Amino acid sequence: MDKDKNLNSKERIEVLLVEDDEVFAEGLKDALEDENFEVTVVYNGNVAYELVKNKTFPIIISDINLPGKSGEKILELSKKSGKFTKVILITGYGSIESAVRAMKKGADDYIAKPFDMEEFILRVKKLAEFYKKEKELERITYLYRDENVFMGIVGKSKKMRQIFETIKAAADTDAPVLITGESGTGKELVANAIQALSSRKEKPYIKINCAAIPESLLESELFGYEKGAFTGANRSYEGKILAANKGTLFLDEIGEMNYNLQSKLLRVIEEKKLMPIGSTKEKNFDVRIISATQKNLEKAIKKGEFRKDLYFRLKVIHIHLPPLRERREDIPLLINYFLKKFSVKYNKTFKISKKLMKDLLNRDYPGNIRELENLIHSLIILNKHREFIDEIEETTNFDDNEKLFGIFDLTKPYNEVINQFEKIYLQAVLKKFGNKK
Repeated sequence: MDKDKNLNSKERIEVLLVEDDEVFAEGLKDALEDENFEVTVVYNGNVAYELVKNKTFPIIISDINLPGKSGEKILELSKKSGKFTKVILITGYGSIESAVRAMKKGADDYIAKPFDMEEFILRVKKLAEFYKKEKELERITYLYRDENVFMGIVGKSKKMRQIFETIKAAADTDAPVLITGESGTGKELVANAIQALSSRKEKPYIKINCAAIPESLLESELFGYEKGAFTGANRSYEGKILAANKGTLFLDEIGEMNYNLQSKLLRVIEEKKLMPIGSTKEKNFDVRIISATQKNLEKAIKKGEFRKDLYFRLKVIHIHLPPLRERREDIPLLINYFLKKFSVKYNKTFKISKKLMKDLLNRDYPGNIRELENLIHSLIILNKHREFIDEIEETTNFDDNEKLFGIFDLTKPYNEVINQFEKIYLQAVLKKFGNKK
């Protein structure tokens, strides 16, 4: 498979199928492809051996007895070339002893002919899940293996070091935490870190974006409702607060909450009990509240848009995340972190030239960390045929508003930026060839 295709498509697990019975092999191939696996079929052990020499497959399914190299030889090679590779050996009647021997050499599973196709697919799926989990664990370990990365948050500046210490202190308590900062500064990452380090880490962790839910629905989403409480309430719904019982509730963009609903939330937090809409019975709960906002709540209080008493109730511990322009010494760390992240994602090695690094360091980031990540991702996509991000003179001039930064709003979500790029690219191609589709 051309790995460049992975840059814009959902990842499919590759399978190398080695089976000398061509009719049988085609049946297995069709069944696997129906389950969204990408299958390469080989009918000879020598050909398979050469393939495995030059390419790492996530899953190899091989008959033991083959023309040329045996399935055992392919197994031995695959375990040397790919530490995550999963191998299933297919055995014929009377070859169980060789299958057991192969299992001792590192085979992950074996299945004897004749076998049930449904059982076969289930076994392959199971190994595919193991493969993905091991790769993800490797990715996380690789990304976090850095003294400048704390619970997925990158930084070595004095401000960030102080924030890391506050996160640790907050995690040891059940006190409400208010996280403030501009959009894209990593408020949700801080909330996640507090939850992950707290005594409630094994309990429910429920998130709700107060800005993403219409005012008319937010109350029922938070407090729940009884069946028949209003038109369309065809069933009872416990709501986010009760769903988070014994755990943590993260209220993102709390500053966008309706003023009247703020009063109800304050009462519920103080009393630790609530009454779902349409109910006559109060329900007790035990929930740790973490909230976040990009809005200046002190100004909102002066304007009468946010309740002062709720503000102080939520702000027992306050963590303010500085914008990227106030922690420029962390920008190189973030750039290298994202390069590492996308290197793992696309199974390539992305590096960066000194000139491009200088251009990135001299840029303002109104969208903060999110904008920087989207920018790095966009550069990789725009140069997807190169494993080395170099000076990219033809596509990127950081001082020319007619080019990348003048064309794209990199504070927008990644998919929107890519869709915009594709549209401009297609228009340019059509123009070059006289609009001949």
